[in-house]
Formats: sequence, structure tokens, C-alpha cells
Amino acid sequence: MSKVRVGMISYDHVHAEFRSRALREMADDVSIVAIAEENEVRGREAVRKFGGTYYQDYRDLLSRDDLDLVFIHSANNTHKEIALDAIGAGKHLFCEKPLAATVPDAEEMIDAVKGSGLRHAVGFCSRFIPEAERAKEIIGEGLLGKLLSAKALIGLAGIKEIGCPDHMVEWMADPVRGGGGALIDEGAHVFDLLHWFIGDIQSVCCTTANLNKSHLKVEDNAITLIQFQNGALGSVSTLWSLNIDIGMRNVLEVYGTEGTLFVELTSKSPKVSLYTEWAAKTALRGWFDPYIKPAETEPHDYLSWPTHSRHYKREVTDLIACFKSGRPFRATFDDGLKVARVTEAAYRSAKERRFVDL
Repeated sequence: MSKVRVGMISYDHVHAEFRSRALREMADDVSIVAIAEENEVRGREAVRKFGGTYYQDYRDLLSRDDLDLVFIHSANNTHKEIALDAIGAGKHLFCEKPLAATVPDAEEMIDAVKGSGLRHAVGFCSRFIPEAERAKEIIGEGLLGKLLSAKALIGLAGIKEIGCPDHMVEWMADPVRGGGGALIDEGAHVFDLLHWFIGDIQSVCCTTANLNKSHLKVEDNAITLIQFQNGALGSVSTLWSLNIDIGMRNVLEVYGTEGTLFVELTSKSPKVSLYTEWAAKTALRGWFDPYIKPAETEPHDYLSWPTHSRHYKREVTDLIACFKSGRPFRATFDDGLKVARVTEAAYRSAKERRFVDL
């Protein structure tokens, strides 16, 4: 395969802009040949910047026979309809996280793509942060021993406060179009990472609140307790009212019988810190901060490079390489369904004030 011909559906989510910029920088491997966006001004501006033919109706884009891969970045509650139409049109597809606003929608998407021969990926971009990759490697090699507990915090100063465009703020703060607030938005990343690092989740207990953004109809704060199928326990804090240096954080702690791992993914200085006594020589036991050589598109100085040059660039680079070579995608609709089930169980738990099994 020479160039992968991409169609972009919707710029509702700012991640469409980030990934379009990243794809544009891969001109030898990728060409954005079509863009569909209901808002004509937004759509034509995207065409001006990234190329391709403009369509106001995404179904007209799907009718083209020269598309290899379609990216969906619409409001959460529209993912299912667009994905089903893309599958019906025989298009391989990438869908922004969360996979869907509800579990039934996610299951319908899975049912449609299974047996179709089409490839599917979901936008869990946190898996492509180098520190997350190193953490996965450390856990996978057994350096922590039996996993006992995990603690995670992920959050933003707020969707408006970090600069998301007004049209995105509007639908993300809508309990129907967005599906919820901080829990479904930020939780998608960390629930996926915990699945990836530790294993499947068995049950959850959650409480939600709106403590700082009373103008929103959704929660700006949630805490979820987790029991994993392997017996490990965990807690996840998700925030849309985080007051901190760069306006966002994604940090995890993982505790095992043989070691402890601290992982800073989104911070001013991302890093991995490992405590272990496995080393044969006493002098090598204790705390280590493994040096992770940054790729050209993923420097450790988090603020000095444009947003799309961080993990979004690494994500789409891997996605296109996998697509061209036939290798499996790192995150698929199956992973998206797991996260949807955890999220829906957490919201149910908050409503019923009890632990909920998945």
C-alpha cells in the first residue's frame, strides 16, 4: 500500500484538529482526501488547512470508493449512527473515545463490525505516551510482583478553561450529547489504562458531584472505587475543576508485592519512578527514575511543542503503520466496550449508592 487515503468525519471534538495536523505531517504515508462537517464554516476551514473535498453530509463522504480509513470525531451520542453507516459502507474506521455514550450503543457497534472484515480502532491516546509504554513494560515483566492496588487521578482545569472551542464545550456539557461530565470524559482514559496495566474490572462503587461549576448540568468531580477480576483494588479520581500548573494531570500509582510504580503521564515533567528490591546487588535496590529517550515528536518538555506533536502524533503514526502492515491496532472497539461498561456501571453506582458488578 502506498498512501493511506483518509476521510475525516466531524470536527466536533478538538482532537480531530490535533490528529489532522499529525496526519498532515505524514505526507509520504497519508493523504486526507475528504472532510465531512455539518457546520460549513468549520468544515471549509478544515479543508483549507488539511486538504481534501468538503462534504456537509458525512454519508456523501462514505459513498466514495477511494477511502481506506475513516476517522470519527463527532459528539459522543452520535458515534454509533456514524460508525454503523461507515461499516455499512465497508470502511475501516477509527473512533474517538469514548466509543459510545451508552453500553447498548457500544455493543451494537461491536456486533456490526464483527465478521465484517473491517478494522477498527478507538482513540485511547494515553496508551501512546512513552511513560505509559514503559509502565506497561515494567508491569508486564513482573517487576512489581503480584499487583495489589492502584490509585489514579486524571483531570482538567475545565473543558472551557483549557481552551476547547465553544461548540465543543456546548455538547460536552450536555448530559445527552456528551453522556456525562468528568467521569465519562476523563475516566475513559484512565479506565482504559488500568485495564491495560492490571486487567479487567469486576465491580465499581462511585460518587459524583458538581462542586465548582454549578452552571454545568453534569458532574465536575467523581471518585470511583474499583475491584479488579484478579483481586486487586483501585481508586480513580476524575476532575473538571483542577487548579494546577499546566491545567491538566494524568497520574497513576501501582503497588505490588515486590515493588511500587509512580507514573506521571500528563504533567509538567512526565516521568516513571520505580521502587524495587529485585536487583541482585544491594546497591541497585530502591528508587529508580528510568530515563525514557523522547522521540522527536514527544519531548519531555511538555509545553514547548504543539499539542499534536505529543502523543497524538505517536498514536496516528502507529495507527497508520499498523494499517499498512496488517498488524493489530493497539486499542480497538473491544477495549472501548470494556470502558463503556465500567463507565455505565459507575454512573449507576453513583445513582444507587452501592457497588455495581459489571
